[in-house]
Amino acid sequence: MTAVPPSPGARRIVDLIVDAVERREDELVARMLERFATEAPESAVGVDPDMTEAMRRSSHANLRAAISGLRRGDAPLASGPPSDAIEEARTSARMGVSLVAGVQTYRIGQAVVWDAVLDALERIDGDRADRDEALRICTRHTFAYVDAVIPPVADAYARERDRLVRGREQRRVQLVRDLLDGADVDGGALGYDPAGRHRAVIAWGPGADDELGRIAAALRARPLVVAVNDQTSWGWLGGGAAHDDRAVRDIVGGWSGGIALGRATVGPDGFRQGHVEARSAHRIGVATGDPVTWFDDVALEAAMLSDEAAARAFVAAELAGLDDDRDGRKLRDTLSAYFASGFNASAAAAALGVNDRTVAHRLRAIEDRIGRPVRARQTELQAAIRLERVLGAGRAGGG
Repeated sequence: MTAVPPSPGARRIVDLIVDAVERREDELVARMLERFATEAPESAVGVDPDMTEAMRRSSHANLRAAISGLRRGDAPLASGPPSDAIEEARTSARMGVSLVAGVQTYRIGQAVVWDAVLDALERIDGDRADRDEALRICTRHTFAYVDAVIPPVADAYARERDRLVRGREQRRVQLVRDLLDGADVDGGALGYDPAGRHRAVIAWGPGADDELGRIAAALRARPLVVAVNDQTSWGWLGGGAAHDDRAVRDIVGGWSGGIALGRATVGPDGFRQGHVEARSAHRIGVATGDPVTWFDDVALEAAMLSDEAAARAFVAAELAGLDDDRDGRKLRDTLSAYFASGFNASAAAAALGVNDRTVAHRLRAIEDRIGRPVRARQTELQAAIRLERVLGAGRAGGG
């Protein structure tokens, strides 16, 4: 049976809806990621940078494919599933994210797009019959797209999971995951002693495995390394000098990728806790772009970022008087230098390349803006500045 083409009026409204949704692509994908993190926490979005990036790419690709098909009047997935959606499914399998969580993200994404369609429709004038017809077209297409894309995505997930399960490397990855989940794992099967002393590390960038091997060799430590994807590897360094902070600091760094390190720990519980710390440092290291991130150095940020919305609200409230107007950035930089120098205005002036009088003037301006002495609010201001470095432009004007 041949489908009846839409009326010209309905077609016009559908095109206007598509235009409106396309203009909001970045905003809608950001909203999807926020909802994935809160409504589908098993997706690891907002916690793991690699999973977050895979979901971001997949969301962009699916939104573009669905909307372009709606514009052309094509059947859903007329050109096949987006490659980024397939890659996200494979990454989910490698990261241990459940297929159920992945499917849930598609339903959340559909809801976000549907809200955008309704918002657009409310702003479009037209005959009631044409508007109703356009709404039916959009409804059928969005539901049909999700129904069409889930089977190939699920198949890609299953194939990757089966491939990993069959592979020797995956046996080791599974043992690591079992250990991280609290199971007792035989050190002989793992090729690593979970009862010993550890240093959990995460490396990302080209050659991450090789870099972890280099660090282990330099420390005379036994490495346990599992590749999460082609850019990121989880690792543990056992024995040797891996527990010695000074020795490790002398070794790490100096390559093109990034390294995140947890504290030195002992035993299976330490194996797990160190990995939690390294993942927290990894998240912050990716955000800041620092080549080396020690959990010890960012423990405050990690704790406060457990609730990112609250962290953003805290930064916005504390730095509300120092927004990005003409002088705001200079004032925040001055405040950072002042704290970093131990409240020594002369040292802060030297670090900033200005004279002491300029720093004193800026500090008075800061106090005028925040309505209290800097020293009276030093703990909160220092925490806000440290968090702002991680959250960056995402402070979004504090609102």
